[in-house]
Amino acid sequence: MAKKEVREVTLNYGGQQITLTKSDTEAAVQHTPMHGATPARRSLVGAPLAVEGFDMVRVSENVGQTLDELRRRPEVAVGTHVWNVGDQQGNPLVPTGNLYIEFQPGVDDQRQLAILNELALNIREIVGPGAFRVNVTPASPNPIKCAVALQAMAEIAVAEPEFAAPPMTWNFAVPTGRFIASQWHLENTGGPIPAVDVPNALYDASYFKRGADAKVVEAWKFLGSLGNPNLCIAVIDTGFAADHPQLRGNGQKLRNPLNAAARTTDVSPFVRMSNGSVGVMSHGTSCAAVAAGALDGQGILGAAPTAKLMLIKLDVLTDEAIRNAFEHAMINGADIISCSLGYPTPVPLSTFVSNYLARVAREGRGGRGIPMFFAAGNANPASNNQPREVSDFAAHPDGICVTASNSLDLRSSYSFFGRQAHICAPSNGDGGVGITTATCDLGRDGRSVVLGYTSGFGGTSSAAPLVAGVCALMLTANPDLTVPQIKEILRRSADKIGPANAYDANGHSIYYGFGRVNALRAVQMAAALRQGGSATALTTPTPTPGDTSAAPAQRGRVESRFLNVRSGPGTSFAVLRQLNQGDIVPLFERVSGFWRIGQGEFVSADHIRVLPAIPTAPVAARKGRVNYAFLNVRSGPSTSFSVVGRLNQNDIVDIFETNRDGWHRIGSNRWVLGSYIQIV
Repeated sequence: MAKKEVREVTLNYGGQQITLTKSDTEAAVQHTPMHGATPARRSLVGAPLAVEGFDMVRVSENVGQTLDELRRRPEVAVGTHVWNVGDQQGNPLVPTGNLYIEFQPGVDDQRQLAILNELALNIREIVGPGAFRVNVTPASPNPIKCAVALQAMAEIAVAEPEFAAPPMTWNFAVPTGRFIASQWHLENTGGPIPAVDVPNALYDASYFKRGADAKVVEAWKFLGSLGNPNLCIAVIDTGFAADHPQLRGNGQKLRNPLNAAARTTDVSPFVRMSNGSVGVMSHGTSCAAVAAGALDGQGILGAAPTAKLMLIKLDVLTDEAIRNAFEHAMINGADIISCSLGYPTPVPLSTFVSNYLARVAREGRGGRGIPMFFAAGNANPASNNQPREVSDFAAHPDGICVTASNSLDLRSSYSFFGRQAHICAPSNGDGGVGITTATCDLGRDGRSVVLGYTSGFGGTSSAAPLVAGVCALMLTANPDLTVPQIKEILRRSADKIGPANAYDANGHSIYYGFGRVNALRAVQMAAALRQGGSATALTTPTPTPGDTSAAPAQRGRVESRFLNVRSGPGTSFAVLRQLNQGDIVPLFERVSGFWRIGQGEFVSADHIRVLPAIPTAPVAARKGRVNYAFLNVRSGPSTSFSVVGRLNQNDIVDIFETNRDGWHRIGSNRWVLGSYIQIV
């Protein structure tokens, strides 16, 4: 009797339970290297983006039968079903064959290896003690079945398949697409603005409200400059026109570009479609210019126009590519990260990615942490006509989620919302005017990039880099700010816009966060903190004797729809406040079936899932021995980088990664040529 095909599976993923459904119309295939164009490509409908080496195959019915036929073709190396979250079609998740696994504490090494061998899994990377990235082999079940089998084992804490997905960029196109000469989001006078694309035409004053802006011009006046040119903003997006005058600046503006998926320096805006055609995405160029566009002949500039830009191309969302992007920003000295993309369907971040982002927020900038600004997302209500809350990157507890308001100081209705919203920033929408910034397009020859400007940019995609630029002005005033201090200053300095009842008793709104960003007040508070004016109000308080609140041993996630916080460890104690499902809390100690989450604050342990510990440092998967008399250690993976150290014959080193040119990374900004290293 034939086995019944599994069409739906429920997994623990990113600390939440999600249901995945096989697509009825889509599959994905990888071709052997010698077969570039294949008959399988003729099955495509339209030209969807290729996903991490996979070509998307669309059929009207019998997708399983089609997939079996494709697998039998010699030119097809891998064929896999495509999955969707729940019943949402058209947002494909492609299993890459990789998984992330964490064993429960106390499981010995032999048992760990035995479990991996049972499923014929190959270790790709040792992430930490008992934590691995693995891949399936021809002898393994498919990665979804592997994850289900592993999650059923008592020895396993986390087992998650890696998915590849084309990123959804959070820009919102203005239907008119008109140009404007003035950047009202930096300073809004409330008067009419000339439209440069139509001679003698104006945007009427009715589109604007005086003061409905980010107060950036006033912040420049307070600082007496356009910001610190030594600061660097890393922009993670789908590609960039690096030759654009706003990004190139004086030729010294761009630093350390990276293509996170390919591990190259190619950050161009070109994208390959599954049918072999080439397109250009202008989204990253526009975002980078909003944050730190250089002043050019057009009189257009970003919020922090003198700051350096680190352009990081992330055109496919896999655990490894995402880690590469954020790791590159951290180890190459980025002071701020702006990211205006996310998954096309609501899905939590994997535990591996979530843990790594937490590390960036904690360890970057020499231990002060890197502030990460994430666009909340657009298209609200979603295709199912249900209002959508923020998800994936924007929902990360260590990030700063940015929503959008418009040139009339009203909420942009397309913006996703939720309890994670921290601040809003001027953008387009709902009767307002779009943002003027840099853009690019594909040339008529189909091979070149045409550089230009647009006033049709907007969405939370524009709001997030605007606040990132404001943060650069804050760090100009006070370079020693920590991530918690940056969040607190943004909270306190924000302007409350919209109806008063939009904010709760703590001054927070699910739509506006703590209000619209005010660069002037934020810079003034940052400067005051540096001078000692209000330092005690913004620094972490000194713990009282016996209070361990400053050093939680663990973290936990709320599993129930809501959870009461009580003044003591029992239901007879008073309710102080409520937590919502998905909230992350510190866990200091367990008392009588309750967790203490703060000074005098307790929650029932029955509704808390203890999260795996975040590794404090990467663990090397391999070791190597120097097999030459001496070996130079360089700051980057080529002989063009400066020498930062020297090794002697028989020295043993940890090898954290190897690039395509054979160079080993043996530490932060420490590289050696692999031909002089013997793996041991």
